[in-house]
Amino acid sequence: MPALVPELVDMASTPAVSTADLLRRALVVARRLAVPELVGWINFELNGYAGEVPDYRVISGHLFAEHPYRGAVPFMVPPEIADVLTKMKLYESIPELIQFAQSGQMLRRYFPADGEQLLMRMMEEGSGYSTRPFLKFSCMQLTGVIERVRSRILDWALDLEGRGIIGEGMSFTQQEKQAVQEQHFHFDNVSGSQIQISSNGSTQTQANTTTGTDLDALRGLIEALGTVLDRGVMQGDTADELRAELATLKAQATSPKLKWEIIKATARSIKTVAEGAAGNILGELAKPHAQTLLTLAAGAVGG
Repeated sequence: MPALVPELVDMASTPAVSTADLLRRALVVARRLAVPELVGWINFELNGYAGEVPDYRVISGHLFAEHPYRGAVPFMVPPEIADVLTKMKLYESIPELIQFAQSGQMLRRYFPADGEQLLMRMMEEGSGYSTRPFLKFSCMQLTGVIERVRSRILDWALDLEGRGIIGEGMSFTQQEKQAVQEQHFHFDNVSGSQIQISSNGSTQTQANTTTGTDLDALRGLIEALGTVLDRGVMQGDTADELRAELATLKAQATSPKLKWEIIKATARSIKTVAEGAAGNILGELAKPHAQTLLTLAAGAVGG
């Protein structure tokens, strides 16, 4: 019977093995090693995301509009907002992304209702007509996301193998489990294709010290988001996204130690939405707190 980790390395190195099957095998390994960070990440990749997504799942598309006579035509917007508008988060599961990528068709995504109305007004002012805007993405971009997931599993499996954590007989010894527990694995919301690994007592771990200033900024952002959502300022997918971010922040506020990687990613997402809602109450209430948290997070995790 093959050992678990070498088998996982072989699967990750074999193109014929689908990334969905690879994730399922990695889930077995992660559960038997009791690595909650990886178990959570794999479940999101297999079932899809509801709130924040890892950095590699944010891709740039091309902005188009549905012209009444000419079909899809490029839609030009001012450069200062183009970068924000053309970024899109991929919430779909890996099996869904594989299906899209294999279809050979361009992926089309529409905007939340409030953003769509704003773009349609801009279009009408510039051309005299108003049609529905959307983003188009290539299959190659989806394939790139899938490959990033595959590479992360391979990186993790090779790290285990290099430290002698093999999983003979489809199980792990207590010593192997203990060796894994002494490491921290960061699989999402990090730049680059490789996982980040740190030992207990490292600078990354020591940075999770909660102070009064930290909690004041965190609670301020929670209150601001709650006010915005209670007043119904944001609608549609944007409101759903903010509710998910709010739940994440509330969980951190009750945690004995703040997880700054999570807070940084959440604050960055909220700040992006707030900047896209210029003149909106969201920008007035939430953006200052989000910026404060980003500054604190930069000092806690080194950027």
